[in-house]
Amino acid sequence: MSETTEKKPKLAYILRFGPSTRKAIFSGIALILLFIVFSVMKPTFISSGNLINVAQQVVTYAILGYGLTFCLVCGGTDLSAGASMALSGILVTTLLIKGFPIWVCILLALAFGIMMGIINGFTIEVLGVVPFIATLGTQWVFRGLANVLVEGKPIYTNTIPNKGIQEAFYMIGGGRLPNGVPYSVIITVVYGIILAFLLAKTRIGRQIYACGSNLEAAKLSGINAVGTRMFAYCVSGFSAAIAGIIVTSRISSAQPMAGQGLELEAIAAAVIGGVSNSGGQGAIVNTIIGALIMGVLRNGLNLLGVSSFWQQIVVGIILVGVIALDVRRNKKAK
Repeated sequence: MSETTEKKPKLAYILRFGPSTRKAIFSGIALILLFIVFSVMKPTFISSGNLINVAQQVVTYAILGYGLTFCLVCGGTDLSAGASMALSGILVTTLLIKGFPIWVCILLALAFGIMMGIINGFTIEVLGVVPFIATLGTQWVFRGLANVLVEGKPIYTNTIPNKGIQEAFYMIGGGRLPNGVPYSVIITVVYGIILAFLLAKTRIGRQIYACGSNLEAAKLSGINAVGTRMFAYCVSGFSAAIAGIIVTSRISSAQPMAGQGLELEAIAAAVIGGVSNSGGQGAIVNTIIGALIMGVLRNGLNLLGVSSFWQQIVVGIILVGVIALDVRRNKKAK
């Protein structure tokens, strides 16, 4: 090699990650800074009891966000996730009250979550309705069905006739390990690892990225785009059902209006964490970091006495800013 050959700066090697990894690094730095700021401004923020509260809040954002990550990476979205969550919680509680074994109730609720995903996928892929309108419509259907089943009133798990099953069900969302770590956090971590492997290391995961990057090219390359995108919506429905079971278990009641607006916060968590809203980019780790940012931000602002209305403004500004940066990056890439 000649002496005039320029050596690449070390920083270039450090930053030679994919877009999702770079976004995860930047989001991780933002999370650390948030953590430091709230710890300084409100020392009680880092108390063990408060950190457990943050973790339990993150659980819902993360699990809903996992499913929405599959949809976003595939080039779609799912506005029905919150309603699916409420309907799954009502179904599992109703079956438990009727005396069915706990494992049967949970399996049926999870299967129903997959069915709601199939309905979304069918509406989008077969009927040709755009994802935003399709899932907005199914959101109303699922929410309406949830209200019909319980006549608009919450149902409580303390009415489950078998007290042993009642206690076992509560442990799913409200139980903790001896060191204080909630079981729901363990479920969230394990489920996240499974989905991360599925999205990053399997054939269906690669097909999801291909469909989100360029749908027409994916079809021409022989990918079953309809089946792939329907699978993404099934993951979203399944994730919503898990979230519904955990939340219902923790608060000991199934609310027909549970999860209202949470699908938008879960989308925000995924996008803030680095999942591209235009499809083709993103990973489960992005969603986890985004969910942690949302949880820390909400909890920290609550401790500082900031009203929920101002919190909505802050989250909205952050979301718009992140999407604007993502759009600019995509334009430069082209």
